[in-house]
Amino acid sequence: MSQLKTICEASSLYQDSPKSFEINGHRIVLIRHGEDIYALKDECTHEEFPLSEGWVEDGCLHCAFHGAKFDLKTGAALSLPAYESVKTYPVQVIDGKVKIALE
Repeated sequence: MSQLKTICEASSLYQDSPKSFEINGHRIVLIRHGEDIYALKDECTHEEFPLSEGWVEDGCLHCAFHGAKFDLKTGAALSLPAYESVKTYPVQVIDGKVKIALE
């Protein structure tokens, strides 16, 4: 069963600037893109490198290690060397706080 966990204040997230968090043993990267906030597992599926060290471009998160890119909305791997999707988490903003559903 999923439970909502508060991660941070929404105002602490800057446009297209990945920010890493650890909560309950989960490493999460949050990204504000446009009006939305996305949460992905903070680990490239290619080399277990932190995605929070990468950059956002055209709705994708790029890994700084080998340049693999992942769709912010779905986590789908969109370029080699990664071919496996990265886990995403549902996000809600409640009273200005970013909350994600953990399993």
